[in-house]
Amino acid sequence: MKKVLAVALIILTLASTFTPANALEVSSEEIAEVMESLGIMNGYPDGNLHLGDKLTRAQFAKIMINASIYKNSVSSRSTTSPFRDVQYSSWAAPYVSVAVSNGLIKGYPDATFKPDKNVTLEEAVTVALTLMGYTSEDFGSSWPYGQLSAAANIGLTKNVSATAGTEITRQDAMRIVYNMLNSNTKSGTSYIDSTGYSLLENVILIATSNENPSIGAGKVSTSEGTYKVADTFNEDSVGKKGNAILNINDEIICFMPSSHQVETYTAYAALENDIIVATEGGYTLALGLNSGTTVYVDGTKTTVSNAVSNISVGDIVKVSKINGNIDFVVISGNTLKGPVTVSGSDWVNMFNTDVNSATLLRNGNKATVKDINFNDILYYSDSLNTIWAYNKKITGVYEKAYPNQDQPSGVTVSGIDYSLETIAAFNKLCSKGTFDIGDSVTLLLGKDGKVADVVSPTESKTEVVGYMTESGTKSVTNSSGYTYSAYFIKIVTTDDDELEYEAYKDYSSKINSVVKVKFTDGLATITTLSSSSLSGTFDWDNKKLGSTKLAEDIKIMDVGATDSDLSSQYEIIFPQRLDDVKISSSDVMYYSKNTNGEIDNLILQNVTGDALEYGIVTSAEVTEADNSTSSVYKCNINGSILTLIKDNGSYTSICSGDPAAFEVSGGTVVSIKKLSQVSSKITDINGVQIETYSGSYLLSSNVVVYEKSYSGNGYKVLPLSEIINSDNYTLTAYYDKAEVNGGRIRIIIATKK
Repeated sequence: MKKVLAVALIILTLASTFTPANALEVSSEEIAEVMESLGIMNGYPDGNLHLGDKLTRAQFAKIMINASIYKNSVSSRSTTSPFRDVQYSSWAAPYVSVAVSNGLIKGYPDATFKPDKNVTLEEAVTVALTLMGYTSEDFGSSWPYGQLSAAANIGLTKNVSATAGTEITRQDAMRIVYNMLNSNTKSGTSYIDSTGYSLLENVILIATSNENPSIGAGKVSTSEGTYKVADTFNEDSVGKKGNAILNINDEIICFMPSSHQVETYTAYAALENDIIVATEGGYTLALGLNSGTTVYVDGTKTTVSNAVSNISVGDIVKVSKINGNIDFVVISGNTLKGPVTVSGSDWVNMFNTDVNSATLLRNGNKATVKDINFNDILYYSDSLNTIWAYNKKITGVYEKAYPNQDQPSGVTVSGIDYSLETIAAFNKLCSKGTFDIGDSVTLLLGKDGKVADVVSPTESKTEVVGYMTESGTKSVTNSSGYTYSAYFIKIVTTDDDELEYEAYKDYSSKINSVVKVKFTDGLATITTLSSSSLSGTFDWDNKKLGSTKLAEDIKIMDVGATDSDLSSQYEIIFPQRLDDVKISSSDVMYYSKNTNGEIDNLILQNVTGDALEYGIVTSAEVTEADNSTSSVYKCNINGSILTLIKDNGSYTSICSGDPAAFEVSGGTVVSIKKLSQVSSKITDINGVQIETYSGSYLLSSNVVVYEKSYSGNGYKVLPLSEIINSDNYTLTAYYDKAEVNGGRIRIIIATKK
């Protein structure tokens, strides 16, 4: 007998709502499948098992012989009649003969068998107990209660509806046999072993070649190794825990699942150490995994952290629970369809579903059919009835293919490497493809940032717009190995992508400008963009800036430095950061609209102030000599001391101890602007805002807290948590500008009481 350590399987199933359930019993359908696989019970000619029908003695004799070692003793043809009411020509004759000759069932004193008489519960369990090695000596003289008690004790009557003295149904008989197959004989050995089969106990079926092609056809990976499967094996059992029945060739014939709660979900996203699954209608829930949860991925046991880091949208996740607690997880075969490229309005027919009833997400935001655009990359999940759309595009020069252009698995475009996701991308970028090294291309990226498709920049109608951070010359080696000097530019887009291009000339004078990039013969040329007429209050709740609509997936950059002599300063910000902020036309450096007329990209000039540095001026020394003034300022910026030296002039309003905003370039302070003090007394503080007698003030996400002291540089940086719910300090807060103009509390000075 083959035994396997008890293990539990975890499966995640998709439902419109999620309600934890208690352990589920093995279904009649699952048991019927085992009966049919082992040749114990078969349906009537109409294909139905008629489980609600009563069971005759003749039918019962056949079932019990088929479930025993005696099945090989049944003659295909009978030449004698075992009883006068069971003629040799009857289908039942060979089974009745074997059952009677082996002492399983007795005839009546009048030499009849009464084949059409229905079987009672006590008669059925007595035959089963006899097959398991029990005798009348084990039950005492109190018929039938001794037999019924013994049957109940070893689980033979589990989930059987009949009671003492009542006739059993075909379903009752099926469950008695199923329980017998899962039990031990009187001697303690597995009953299955006595029938010529062997039992692989408490095993998890992890994957077949459908989930992991490396397993091979006709095999299944289990928690105890890989086994061949017979034709009768049902792959729907994959992901379940239970007992597998093997034939003499060590092939799994069928599977008897345990009565665990099993839930099947479709993976949606990942947390740090957990998996998020989505339910129908867009609802999501976290599974509640922990570092000790056992997980199988594509047939291999792994850790939760590894499983989470490799989870993909559309993965099938099965969770097995015991008493509501996760016992085991199996993650397998991605069912996601795609990626496909939108080439016209016929995309609505790509997935054989009603797209108007499906959940649509574009770049992670809820969307409608009209939001899907030309050259979007789409994926679809049947189980979630969800379509994901992505419009991430990278335009640049095709510089390299690796490992080579004949068989590219990835490419380098404008200095950045990208892996290929599809055969369409391969065909266009290989040596026989549409694009050659040196061509300008637009990569259409899928959900994982891999190349799903490739089009020409002209076809994609893509404008490369961004904040230029570098320009100059550098050495470049082409695909032939030739090294040459070339001009280059670097820009950052609102997607926070840093792109590098070979340029037509040196554009150093345009550093820290917002530029539009075009390509001529593989070289970038730029056009600087100026402010626009767009203005108004940013209203994220109603998705408007003034009277202009905002896209759900709007990308926003706030630029700090615009002088080409300074280091670049910018922040990618969330739209919520700008809520209720008034924006003037001079604040807007660039914006674009999608096909619905909504702003989808926005570049601002120092509206939030988040691109600047904040700290305290710890020393201000002003020297006057020979009718000239020079000054030296030492600044504590989040614990680092930087210096500003002005050879001519000084900041007349800046004194030692003043909190301030700083422009920093190359590790040196180049400008200082004093912050304003909140005049009212601070009454409360949390991680979001301070409360004062005059109202509340929002904190910057990078607010710096300084404890004022009189040693060293006079100020020590404290974590914000140090002053929350603390009565040990007197607090003074400083802001850069009013909240309506994008300001926040930047500095808090804490003085010990």
